[in-house]
Amino acid sequence: MSIELIPAVDLASYTTLGVGGKADYFVRIERVKEVPWLCEKIISMSCPLTILGGGSNVLVSDSGVRGVVALMAIVGIDTKEEGDDVLVRVGAGVVFDDLVEYCARQGWWGLENLSHIPGTVGATPIQNVGAYGVEVSEVIDTVQVFDRQKERFIDMLASDCGFQYRDSLFKSAKGRFIVVSVTFRLSKKPMPKLHYADLNQYFISKKNIDVCDVRKAVVEIRSNKFPKWQDGLVGTAGSFFKNPIVDETTLARLKAKCPDLPVYEVGNGKVKLSLGWILDKLLNRKGYKKGAVGHYEKQALVLVVDHKKSSAEEIDLFAKEVEDLVNSELGIKIEREVTMVGV
Repeated sequence: MSIELIPAVDLASYTTLGVGGKADYFVRIERVKEVPWLCEKIISMSCPLTILGGGSNVLVSDSGVRGVVALMAIVGIDTKEEGDDVLVRVGAGVVFDDLVEYCARQGWWGLENLSHIPGTVGATPIQNVGAYGVEVSEVIDTVQVFDRQKERFIDMLASDCGFQYRDSLFKSAKGRFIVVSVTFRLSKKPMPKLHYADLNQYFISKKNIDVCDVRKAVVEIRSNKFPKWQDGLVGTAGSFFKNPIVDETTLARLKAKCPDLPVYEVGNGKVKLSLGWILDKLLNRKGYKKGAVGHYEKQALVLVVDHKKSSAEEIDLFAKEVEDLVNSELGIKIEREVTMVGV
């Protein structure tokens, strides 16, 4: 098998932030059987391997990425019905929102709250993406991966993937597993999840809601909160930071300072805070800009970039400024959703 490794490829155009340097080598993987070949090639070259999907959750270093960057472009959708359930096996390179739209049109419930999220299917279990009260781990049945340590393909049950809030085994065992497909367990039976405030308000006076109604609502809500990066005028990675999770002691301290702080129960005596609310209402960061980087005017949790004038270094410094500010003002440390890639 011969797949072309292309030298010195600019990676900025493969990310939604639109910044970053070059990959030493770049390759497009379109078939499952190319994955073992790629791993053997990496061993023979004695170099690092970086997997890239839709590029919507990465910040590529201005110095580029050493070794080989592989774009996962494996597509295809297979379905199997099991009573009221539908198992949907999807290639890692399928655009995630295209999948969500397809499933909604079929009348299959489970993914609709995750509408309008950029990126590809293969990244969803790694990040355990979530929105509007739903995490993708709730509807994942299995994840097919190539285990680089054991040098073979395996199907991992959702229970084996170590899913947590915006986290998974695939992050902690970084570099070991390459996701090639994901199987989702969806339902033909109506199961709307509308408890999230924005959705609850949207449907407050509506009845007989179908899955396409929910998808339409989520698309409309997200379109009003997130910038249109697709037009190429602005770079963004969506929510740049995770919502912090704190214990009861920390919550009591914060509530004494800001009683209106929104919180969400996550179990085990911990709650999730709304970082967007904190950045907007407490720290007045909505719309704040410094140089070519700033907080989006409609959602402070989102960073926006003039990618024609900015750099990965400038974005990183701005993010550190936000992290330091939240820590100094509230005494809590926040983490990034966006992954740093490269030197």
